[in-house]
Amino acid sequence: MCAHDLYRQLPYGFNTLAERLVRLCVFSIASMQFFDEPMGMALSGGAHVAARFMLTSEPFHGVRSTEELAYVMAGYDRGTEWPRGSGLSFTQGVAPDAWDRGFRMEHHAEGLMKAMSEGLPSRYQGPMEFPMKTVAQSCRNVLLRIAGGADWRDVTSPQSWQKVVAGCGHMALMSMVSAVAPRLRQRSGKFA
Repeated sequence: MCAHDLYRQLPYGFNTLAERLVRLCVFSIASMQFFDEPMGMALSGGAHVAARFMLTSEPFHGVRSTEELAYVMAGYDRGTEWPRGSGLSFTQGVAPDAWDRGFRMEHHAEGLMKAMSEGLPSRYQGPMEFPMKTVAQSCRNVLLRIAGGADWRDVTSPQSWQKVVAGCGHMALMSMVSAVAPRLRQRSGKFA
C-alpha cells in the first residue's frame, strides 16, 4: 500500500476515534521532496487529507558541520549492533579486522565533509547542509569495501571519498537542491 492510500484512510480512522471522544494527533515524519507533498496530495484527489492533516511543516535540516557529521558517523561505531545480539557495533561487526586496528567511522568525518563540499555543483545556491542520503550511502560503501578486504586507509583517502561521494549521485541531488533554492528562500525568507 502506498503512502497516498494510507493518508486517504486517515480521515476514517480519525473520525471513528473522534466519535469515541479520542483525539488523534498526527505527526508525519518524512522527507517531503521540495515541499510538494501537500500539493501533490491535493492534486491527486486527497485535498481533504492535505487540508486536514498537512497544516504545517518544519524543515528537516541536513548535516551542517563536521561535528554533526562525526556524531552521525559515530552511530556506526557505537549505539548499533551487528549482527543482532552479538554485542558488536555495526562497524566492528562488518569490519572486525579494521576495527581491531583502530578504524572508527567517526574519525573520518572531516574527509567525507570535504568530499561532499567539493562535490557540489558549480554555482551551487542552496544551503550548506548535506542530505543523509549521501552520508548513509557513502558510509555504507566505505564499510562494505573494508569488509571485502580493502585497506581502510586507502578507502578513506581524500581521493577515495571523492569517488564514493560522486558515485552516490551527490552532485545530481545537490543540483536539484540548488535549483529550488530561490523557492526555499522565498518560503522561509532565508536559509535556516
